[in-house]
Amino acid sequence: MIILNKNHSVLLVDQKCEGCTSCVKNCPTKAIRVHNGKAMIKDDYCIDCGECIRSCEHHAKSVLTENIDVINNYKYSIALLPPSFYGQFSKRINPEQISYALKGVGFFQVWDAALGAEVLNKATRAYLNREDEVLISSSCPVIVRLVQLLYPELIKHLSPFKAPVEIVAQAARYKIKKEYSVDDSDIGVFFITPCPAKRTAIENPLGLKESNIDGAIGVDVIYHQVITRLDNLEDLRRISLDREIPYNGIRWARSSGESELLDREDTLSVDGIHNVIEILEELDRGNLANIKYLELVACQPGCVGGVLNVKNPFMAKFNIELLLEKNKEIEGRNHNLCDYNIELDYFFKKKKIKPLDEDLLCAMKKLTKLEEVSKELPGLDCAACGAPDCRTLAEDIVGGLADKSNCVFILRKQIGDLADEMSRLTHTLPPVMQRKNRE
Repeated sequence: MIILNKNHSVLLVDQKCEGCTSCVKNCPTKAIRVHNGKAMIKDDYCIDCGECIRSCEHHAKSVLTENIDVINNYKYSIALLPPSFYGQFSKRINPEQISYALKGVGFFQVWDAALGAEVLNKATRAYLNREDEVLISSSCPVIVRLVQLLYPELIKHLSPFKAPVEIVAQAARYKIKKEYSVDDSDIGVFFITPCPAKRTAIENPLGLKESNIDGAIGVDVIYHQVITRLDNLEDLRRISLDREIPYNGIRWARSSGESELLDREDTLSVDGIHNVIEILEELDRGNLANIKYLELVACQPGCVGGVLNVKNPFMAKFNIELLLEKNKEIEGRNHNLCDYNIELDYFFKKKKIKPLDEDLLCAMKKLTKLEEVSKELPGLDCAACGAPDCRTLAEDIVGGLADKSNCVFILRKQIGDLADEMSRLTHTLPPVMQRKNRE
């Protein structure tokens, strides 16, 4: 296995950070602060949604993924393609040609995560038919981590199945081991990831003891190698495919794809992390009458909007639509669920956040202090202090990460008071001169 960062995949490039607070304002979980002119990420709160990458004009955020050369460490290397990868190419390039190019890069086989989407769709249909509770899709790791962190009371609504890419990774690994009689150490399974969250889910898996994937290669890393190989071919039409493309599963590349495949009237599709938070608030209040299934994805308009993709997300969505329209006559396969392992090793758990202090008595004192400091702050939540809101600044002050003077309004008052005192002192005679005047 590739040794990855266990906490998150979004990295800060300190030299490029200008301390502008754009990332602070856009982070949905208040995971980012700006102190001493530089941003910092609180690991406990980061869900790898990539919003800070989208909002940073200085390119001070990046994603940690593997280099393509890592596939050479394995005798049998497998590329797992997300459905959104096909949206990176125009209609003149089809899945067969993309697979051909990836094998030219050095992969032994190419598998589609969309296959897992089709399998998961069948399992979800059966689950919805026998259960009454609202079900939240757990395919997007950002959504799972968001619920674990901010809405632990809604964890029970998360779908109890593996993500499509994990279902396919396990099936691919099993098939190669059986056909070629090799050990796990000879097989390298790599996901072509459109976002940092899916990379994080490899080393720090959700509901699994261990991921079946060895690493993640960013779409932005491999796209140019694929397109270059295809551009250099004289006749793309001569390329044939050695596998069946799961076109129904490719629907999952864009928002509403899951709902379309379920073909139910009681499903709701929501994309964009801030929109998702709003709908989770509604679910928490019990305001989603007649909704049985929530298809929630962090990116807009679906996984085609992942920050590691190279194409404009709406153009990528358009390319997916063209691909599906062109192959609409192809019937989907009736998968046997017994052929796949779709069950989680254990159900999702609440995200543990570090307390204000490990000592309970100290933590209570800090909480009291936090409330006192909060009342002293203006409550404008302007983020000029480097924290997303006044409450969070108060927490940072109590934790020793910030000072009250970080608040521009308190600082302005302090400067005003100091100026008044200086003015008063300039009109006050020294004691010696005061005695002479009395004499």
